[in-house]
Amino acid sequence: MKKFYIFFCSFLFIFFISAFLLTFSQRIVFAQDSSFFSPNAVQLKVADSEAEPGDVIVKKKGELTRADRPYDSDIFGVVAVNPIITVGQSVPGSLPIITYGIALVKASADYEKINEGDYLTSSNVSGVARKAPYPGFVLGRAMESLEKGEDLIKVLVYPHEAVFEAKEAWQEMNIWEAIGRIISALERDVPNVLRYIFALLLASGSFIVGFRAFAVSLKEGITGISRNPLAKGSIRLSMMLNLIGIVVVTLAGLFIALFVILL
Repeated sequence: MKKFYIFFCSFLFIFFISAFLLTFSQRIVFAQDSSFFSPNAVQLKVADSEAEPGDVIVKKKGELTRADRPYDSDIFGVVAVNPIITVGQSVPGSLPIITYGIALVKASADYEKINEGDYLTSSNVSGVARKAPYPGFVLGRAMESLEKGEDLIKVLVYPHEAVFEAKEAWQEMNIWEAIGRIISALERDVPNVLRYIFALLLASGSFIVGFRAFAVSLKEGITGISRNPLAKGSIRLSMMLNLIGIVVVTLAGLFIALFVILL
C-alpha cells in the first residue's frame, strides 16, 4: 500500500508539472506570435532623451545616443522592445539596450528595399537602420523583409565590420553615404590617419623648401655670373655645393616621412 501511495503521488506530481510546462510554453508561443519579445537587455543610461524602443544606438565619448549617419563605426546596439530579461537597475534616463541577439529594430526601405539576410547599417535618420549595399560597419542582418516605408523588423544584432561584394558600383554612392563612410574610416584609426597626414606634410614641405631654395640659388648664381664673369668658376662651385646641400636636406625630409609611415 505504501508503494502504491508513493507511486500515485509521484504520478500526480509529474502530471501537474507537465501540464504546467505545456501551458506555459503555449502561452509564450502565443505571446511571441502577437508581440515579439527581445532577448536579454542591459539597463544603461542614454544621453539622447528622444531615444525609444527600436532605435539604433551608438556610443561616442562614453555617451549613448541615436545613430544619425551611415556606416557609423560606433554602433553599439538597439533599444530593446519588451525585453524578456533586463539586467541592471532602472534609473531616470536609462533604457534597456541589446548589443547582441535578435531584436526589433527601426528600419527604413525608403533608401532601398530590405530583403531577409541583408546587412543593415545606420542611416542619416536618427535611430533608423537601412540596408548596407556596400561593405563597412553594420548593425547586423535582417531576419525579415521590408518593401517600403519605415517599420520595426527582426534583426540579428551583432555590430561588426562587414566585408562582402557590393552589387552596385561604388560610383553610385550618394554624397551623405560617402561622407559617413569617410568619417567612420577616419574615426576607426585616428593615430594612423594622423601619422600619414604628418608624413605627407613633412615630405611635401621638404620638397617645396628644397625646390624654392634651388630656384633662389640658381637665380643668384646667374645674376652673380652676369655681374662678375671672372668669378664664374667660384660661383658655379658655390651653386653646386648649394645644390648638393638642398638635395641632402630634401632627401632627409623624404626619408623621415617614410620612416614615420613605416613606424
